[in-house]
Amino acid sequence: MAQQKVDIAIEDAQGYKVLRPSGDLDVYTVGSLRDAIGSMIDQKTTKVVVDLDGVPFMDSSGLGALMGGVRRLREAGGDLAIACTREQHLKLFTITGFGEGVSIAPTVEEAAKGFKG
Repeated sequence: MAQQKVDIAIEDAQGYKVLRPSGDLDVYTVGSLRDAIGSMIDQKTTKVVVDLDGVPFMDSSGLGALMGGVRRLREAGGDLAIACTREQHLKLFTITGFGEGVSIAPTVEEAAKGFKG
């Protein structure tokens, strides 16, 4: 089966970029998010907020891509933050402990305030 894509809008903000995926983040589509984060690093943008409000469903592979993005961006001297109001994603972050080291807030602006580094 061909790899499915999730559309990711990329917006410039003050000192960081916002990635807005729209569609499910799962094993079939998660490569798009990984690629987008990789291209941010290639462009020397190391502070990224991922806005998950356009993502109705996310499984463990979506979470894994976010964790990988945090690691890669921090290695590059930046950080990844999450903007999210969807209850099921927030629960997933809590259950997995992902939210403990990562800025997660209801809005992009609030999430960006939590950047490390």
